[in-house]
Amino acid sequence: MILQLTQQLELEFEKNRNEQEAEGMSRYMKNRFTYFGIKKPQRAVIQKEWFSNIPKDLIHDDKRELVLELWQKEQREFHYVAMDFMAKWKDNDILLEDYNFIEFLLTNHSWWDSVDTLASNYLGRYLRVFPEQREVVIKSWRKSENMWLRRSCLIFQLRYKSQTNFELLKSLIFEFMHEKEFFIQKAIGWSLREYAKTNPVSVRNFVEESGIQGLAKREALKHIG
Repeated sequence: MILQLTQQLELEFEKNRNEQEAEGMSRYMKNRFTYFGIKKPQRAVIQKEWFSNIPKDLIHDDKRELVLELWQKEQREFHYVAMDFMAKWKDNDILLEDYNFIEFLLTNHSWWDSVDTLASNYLGRYLRVFPEQREVVIKSWRKSENMWLRRSCLIFQLRYKSQTNFELLKSLIFEFMHEKEFFIQKAIGWSLREYAKTNPVSVRNFVEESGIQGLAKREALKHIG
């Protein structure tokens, strides 16, 4: 069944392939991925129909197998569909053992578009549903050599608003603030900018006291001066 579903989707993507668009989309992503050349509005129409063919009683293991099957495909559109499929899951579809599943997705075919979506959505939801896992995940990933896992530590709370653990975020920023990696500096600023929508005074004070500079500082203070 899983193979049949992925084949159906691939057939629809092939029918709508646009080589000119594909080249432009690939260039935008620094030629890291190939594309069918199907832009988001058109893909949304295709995948909506495809989603309707997925059995409503699909068990947890099959849902993850379907995501992993899509993730192994070459074209980036498959990965986008996988993430949109996961976004439809309810909280009771999220499992304690998803830790390894999430880590696999974050560390394979990694780029900002997939990592940011997964970290701020599925990882963020996972750590809401299983708050006891927060220490386990962050303790492991904050020391990881994989930059995308470190970035995920910084941005998983983007949607938490007043529930943001600011002390945790500050500790991560102190740990990462001297890294020169663009995506880490951007994530520091982005995480602070989002929390500033809830608590601008605390963010401003932290930026001043911490000595954050450059890109991270500009991003953090973007809307609060």
